[in-house]
Amino acid sequence: MFLHIVSFDIPYPANYGGVIVIFNQIKALHAQGVKVILHCYQYGDRTPQPELANYCHEIYYYKRSRSLFYQLSLLPFIMRTRQSSALLKRLRKDQHPILFEGMHTAGLIWHPSIRSRQKLLRMHNIEWQYYESLSELTPATAPLEKAYYFSESIKLQRIEPKVLLHADEIITISGTDEAYYRALKANTYYIPAFHPNTVVESQLGRGEYVLFHGKLSVPDNDLAAIWLVEEVFKDFDIPFVIAGMAPSEQLRELVSGKEHIRLVENPDEAEMNSLLANAQINLLVSSQSSGVKLSS
Repeated sequence: MFLHIVSFDIPYPANYGGVIVIFNQIKALHAQGVKVILHCYQYGDRTPQPELANYCHEIYYYKRSRSLFYQLSLLPFIMRTRQSSALLKRLRKDQHPILFEGMHTAGLIWHPSIRSRQKLLRMHNIEWQYYESLSELTPATAPLEKAYYFSESIKLQRIEPKVLLHADEIITISGTDEAYYRALKANTYYIPAFHPNTVVESQLGRGEYVLFHGKLSVPDNDLAAIWLVEEVFKDFDIPFVIAGMAPSEQLRELVSGKEHIRLVENPDEAEMNSLLANAQINLLVSSQSSGVKLSS
């Protein structure tokens, strides 16, 4: 069996929630004999990865332009910047099923040339609610960022019915999301997040610290870390470690000078696994109820 998978990002290294799900899903499908044709959007500092060739039959990369011009589109920015004519051309070459990963990649799902295809959509969040929450969490001192999140939420909510209409099946990542989408579309199924953990790797005895980890460039995670530093660990001398990608300058400044708090920026997989294994407590704090929280 062949399956097209359209990924919103390059799913390796698997170092934040969304790509952890996609990478380990690809590995699981490969183990079952599925020939995965992977389509990835490339942006930021992520680059093509030879590791993916171990699990994919074919791999294609597409540059994602994040020009501000796309903010003027009626489509959400996260979708409009992932509409690729090259991708559409490749999808049209066969009749294999297509799995779109997230609303981000669903900007082609209604295209007439693939109307007859089996199209599955994996929902990583209830995206319009997620962006609405990001807007609420963003301080008034960042008005452009706050406006972007609010605008994106409105656009996502408006386009959602059209996306659901053209998807043959919806696959959710959490039970909460399943209940929401099942009320809108009968062909909705809950498949938990794929992850790499098959054995317990925590150490025997007492750990050395409390750990909070996440993709710190995401406002929800950054604000959670700041809240923990300012409201919880300021009155305790318990060792506290914050680990994650791209922390804000505000978080760096808060941690600076606090002997019992350590910030580990952009840890690789080996370092992250070591931090997880040696922690006494892995702490999860979030204002978001959608999606699933994962770390490598």
